[in-house]
Amino acid sequence: MPLTFDDINDGDDLPQHKRTPSSLRVMQFMGASWMWGPQFYDAETAEKMGLPAPIVPGPMKAAFLDQYLRAWLDGGGKVERLQVSHRRPDVHNVEMTLGGAITRKYEDDGVQKADLEIFIDNPEGERSIRGAATVVFT
Repeated sequence: MPLTFDDINDGDDLPQHKRTPSSLRVMQFMGASWMWGPQFYDAETAEKMGLPAPIVPGPMKAAFLDQYLRAWLDGGGKVERLQVSHRRPDVHNVEMTLGGAITRKYEDDGVQKADLEIFIDNPEGERSIRGAATVVFT
């Protein structure tokens, strides 16, 4: 059932979602986006760069958040703005938690909107992405 403006309130948490980016999915994303940095697929290069293992590309994690918000809206609106700040790397085949909270529900020139705080956490509970989004209800 599509989410509506009346279904939400300031301070509400969004339902958390678990996601595990497999090495195959990372490689597919790299191919589709022409992101061929070796830190995304080569363990030796990643280690030389001080990374724990090959990492998930930042734009892929931003796409996960966009998909997450669209699923939460369930056709009841659209993502108007998505802004992320990458804090630490995530590696392949490790579960991450996507979540968020409503920071402001408002109307702007008769358009129903909500501002959100969004995030991705690693299994240790460390925030790998902090971000903000604005959604518009239809």
